Amino acid sequence: MKTFTKAVAAGLMIDLGVAVYLSCPNKIAGSLLFSVALFCICSFKMNLFTGKIGYILQNRNDPNCLIIWLGNFVGCAGGAALLRLAKPQLSEAAAELMAAKLRLSWPSVAVLGFFCGLLMYLAVENYASNPSGAGKVAGILLCISTFILSGFEHSIADIGYAALAVSGPADGARMLLFVIVVSVFNGVGSVFLHSLNKFGQRE
Repeated sequence: MKTFTKAVAAGLMIDLGVAVYLSCPNKIAGSLLFSVALFCICSFKMNLFTGKIGYILQNRNDPNCLIIWLGNFVGCAGGAALLRLAKPQLSEAAAELMAAKLRLSWPSVAVLGFFCGLLMYLAVENYASNPSGAGKVAGILLCISTFILSGFEHSIADIGYAALAVSGPADGARMLLFVIVVSVFNGVGSVFLHSLNKFGQRE
């Protein structure tokens, strides 16, 4: 339950990033401000799927990444439902964004998810290992803004966008499938880079 509740909290933090990005007319500023989500998650040791999945082999899946994903889903979808009530204009922006995402081919979705996984691993690993407070913050700012401006796919952020944009069951099913595929390849990218990093350290 502790793992799940910390994951719900992380999902709500991602909603902060989703909201500010959709609200900001300048994409560069929006991508930088999105970073507040991961900064809060790392600072308060919340559980984010894309931050934990890279360590799944090393940590023997402790904490459980499926439970984290479900908690992130609950927190992010629930927070987005509240945002729909308070700021309906976000739904319009999210619908336009999700429409573009759903036009991507599945190979493109896989590649974009993979590269986001690389960046999320880098952001979290840098935060954990960098002795400089400024270096920790800079790593988060650079990695988050890079994945957003590059158009890479972050599964938990996509849950937020989808929950804001969804208009019916059929629409929701398509978006859920999209999020699941992105989640898988976020994990592949993160685990791949973690494995390369550990192999290099042994050398």
